[in-house]
Amino acid sequence: MKLYALIMAGGEGKRFWPLSSKQNPKQFLSLTGQKSLIRQTVDRILPLIPINNIFIVTVGEYEGLTLRHIPELPKQNVLIEPQGKNTAPCIAYGTLVIESMCEDAVTVVLPADHAISDEGEFLDTLKFGATLAEKKLDSGKYPLITLGVTPTMPETGYGYIKSTGNLMHSDGVNNAYIVESFTEKPDFETAHRFLSEGGYYWNSGIFIWKTKAIISAFDSILSEWSPYLENITENVSSPGALDAVSGFYNKISPGSIDKLILEHADNTVVLPVTFQWSDVGSWKALDEYLRASGTTAENIIIGDGVAVNSSKCLVIGGAKTVALVGVKNVVVVESENAILVLNKESSQDVKEVVEKLNTSGKFT
Repeated sequence: MKLYALIMAGGEGKRFWPLSSKQNPKQFLSLTGQKSLIRQTVDRILPLIPINNIFIVTVGEYEGLTLRHIPELPKQNVLIEPQGKNTAPCIAYGTLVIESMCEDAVTVVLPADHAISDEGEFLDTLKFGATLAEKKLDSGKYPLITLGVTPTMPETGYGYIKSTGNLMHSDGVNNAYIVESFTEKPDFETAHRFLSEGGYYWNSGIFIWKTKAIISAFDSILSEWSPYLENITENVSSPGALDAVSGFYNKISPGSIDKLILEHADNTVVLPVTFQWSDVGSWKALDEYLRASGTTAENIIIGDGVAVNSSKCLVIGGAKTVALVGVKNVVVVESENAILVLNKESSQDVKEVVEKLNTSGKFT
């Protein structure tokens, strides 16, 4: 088996202002340890996938940052998107590059900014998934595998995957099921019902498939993309590659791989996992991940800070000392240029702050 990885690293991470910025977005921040999230993502898969087989898709302004964080990555393995258009175009482009190098590759697709605690179990899951990717379904198609995280609470910030309950394959430890449906971020009542019914999993955004399987899905489900994808394939190693990729991005509409492909495919398979995972999608999500990782302190204080009569708070300190007195459930982030104070339950609203700063030219 020839195993490759495609890491998606083009996001701005607006929910992590004021630490994140256009010049230094979320994937380059050290939020869950001493290393940046993108560095952790690469290190996590290196025992299984050699660096020459790892490709990172990002936008041009982050090429230098990517190579600074992953200096051993061959420069040609940094694939530049002309513009960010969500995960489907990114995956299509990256897959075609990998396919041009290895026609029978199995590819693990990963976001650059997620956190996973049990890396040994994660690698075991990838090994099982890679083996599964080469087993045909009864339909004769190879599966499109998505990792589904076993939910621990009725979380409304994640998408959900429902399995049919029909077992595709098992090795006695790992089980894979045919997917019945996807649900975008539900309300609390719906999420609570999903947990009660069972058979639902958080959508991790981590995928495993043969390159030929996902390319075939693009051709059959998004046939209007096919001429542009064929043009990329024909020019992938030529001077015309840049024009082919730019033409593709200019002509197509943005969309996620889930909405555009996986929800419409009849060969989508969910591989349930139980390891601790987070998309680290907000300050609240970061707080929850750190607490689930074994932190027993009432308040999590990173940097210079002190808490008095306060509970369930997260402090990210900078040059100044941050002092909490008589508060609960707040996040305080002190950076070089700004200070953020918010209730954890309002973490998603940080994007609105960034939009206002964008309007005034202060988000750079």
